[in-house]
Amino acid sequence: MGTGLDWPLLLDGAASGDPDEVLHGEYAEAEREAALRRLAEAAGGGDPLVRNRYAAGLLALGRMEDAERVWQALLAERPDLGIAWLNLATCHLTCGRLDDCAKALRACHDGTGRGTAERQLAERRITELDEARESVARQTRLLELRAAALRERVGLGLARPGDFKQLARALHALTQVPGSGVTGRDALAAARQARDEAPEDPETLETFVLGLLQAGSDGELSDALRLLERVAPHSRVLAVARDLSVDPALQADAGARRAHMRAVSRRAFAGDRAAEDELRLEIQKFPQNFQYRVDLLFAVYNRGDRIEARRLADELAAEPSADHFVHFHIAQLYWILSEHEHSRRHFALAYQTAATEEDREDVREAVRTVGAGDPAQLGRQ
Repeated sequence: MGTGLDWPLLLDGAASGDPDEVLHGEYAEAEREAALRRLAEAAGGGDPLVRNRYAAGLLALGRMEDAERVWQALLAERPDLGIAWLNLATCHLTCGRLDDCAKALRACHDGTGRGTAERQLAERRITELDEARESVARQTRLLELRAAALRERVGLGLARPGDFKQLARALHALTQVPGSGVTGRDALAAARQARDEAPEDPETLETFVLGLLQAGSDGELSDALRLLERVAPHSRVLAVARDLSVDPALQADAGARRAHMRAVSRRAFAGDRAAEDELRLEIQKFPQNFQYRVDLLFAVYNRGDRIEARRLADELAAEPSADHFVHFHIAQLYWILSEHEHSRRHFALAYQTAATEEDREDVREAVRTVGAGDPAQLGRQ
């Protein structure tokens, strides 16, 4: 659930026609990348304001982790540079890291002079952030109460027409809330019941498609999209689903998102608990993303929580749709935890579900490396 805040980046002196304009305007991807390269070259000169503009360009192109690194390095040298603190706060806001956003705003406030424009802006944004977080908390509580009431009606057999649709929408919104405990699967289950209740209602089908995009299978999604196209050819959800597969800008955004999540996983593995929290929220929304779940598994193990790592591995092992990737990685984790029988079983499953000879050789090599038995026996189990 978003805060509704949208703070502009502060560039301080950007002139018309310079690379910043290209980064924020309607230009082709090649032009934007070329503009970013020019900014990177200029930033190499060390000017703090140019480095700030380079970081802003990175953020404008969706490279949030790179932007954060540039601002952090700049602020390590110039902790008094208020616009860099303000932009770093905007970067954290964009990533949904509200605690880090608040810390950056507070650092700007405390590190700049009384009465300066930067301190005054930091004060306004601190107030805006506090109010937005209170609003989100209220909305979340209302959603939780609504979902609880709808679930109770359903459980008592008193559901009215449309209740499943409303429940699915409430649960879908709660998947965006850290710590809500509502997963994409919960929202999809309610959306599927709503679809069964009104199989050709356009709004119900849209809710079902959204649930499938989060937690469903590609085959089921294809069928739902075809039906939605028949009953509501001008559906906004249908248009979004189409754009995700063909629009270059959306594909670029998706690529930037994947790069961001890879960086989040690396930070989580290194012990960054904020990154681990972000990874958990993504898993809450997208439980079928096994990459995120394996990344969390090893991040938790790496910080020393063997009990939680075992629980996460067991959850993955119980997945009916677990594939080669899942079996291969949890087999290794089970071996590390001295759960050797579990490990051997999942090495065998990883071998059986491998799609290529290269994947099978990876399993054989892992079995040899950990000493889990004779790799030649894998295909016979």
